[in-house]
Amino acid sequence: MKLKIAALALLLPSLVIANDLDHGENLITEFGPEFSDYANYQPFTMNEHDTYFRVWKSKERGFSDHYAINIGKIEKTTATLATFKTSQDEPAKRTCKAHTSSAAETTMINGYQAISWKSTCELDKLTITSIEMAIMGNDHFYHLRKLWKFPVSDDKIAEWQTLLSHTNVCDTTNHEHACPSH
Repeated sequence: MKLKIAALALLLPSLVIANDLDHGENLITEFGPEFSDYANYQPFTMNEHDTYFRVWKSKERGFSDHYAINIGKIEKTTATLATFKTSQDEPAKRTCKAHTSSAAETTMINGYQAISWKSTCELDKLTITSIEMAIMGNDHFYHLRKLWKFPVSDDKIAEWQTLLSHTNVCDTTNHEHACPSH
């Protein structure tokens, strides 16, 4: 049930969420019509095996340019944020000719632990750049990733990092993680 509630939060604009939230933990993202690239993407949603997955793929470049949000139950593999980052970096280290991953930037988001980082992978003539954020909620684990499989400007990366930095997780039933009001 709470997974469905978190999914609902993704569909509502962040500015009008406060009065419309159902009870429980919710992810609030500002990726919506006001964001500069929003019209260039097409959303897809999948909800199965206690995991909610939403991806916006580029209408022009497909999955070579996408933004994805995963919301799932907290499992042993996501017991810590550091473990999760390692699980994301390890396959790239094995596959890429050159792989760099910044140190995790640790922060608190409305009382929840979170990390964010940037990584690049070079494969022959292809460079893959991603920026990621992981948030450890009480009920769910949240993973947000923006990925480009082509050269991307520092300004575009900075714009998306700002978008991710405005992500929020809140809980309508817990004042320690209160949801924003209008």
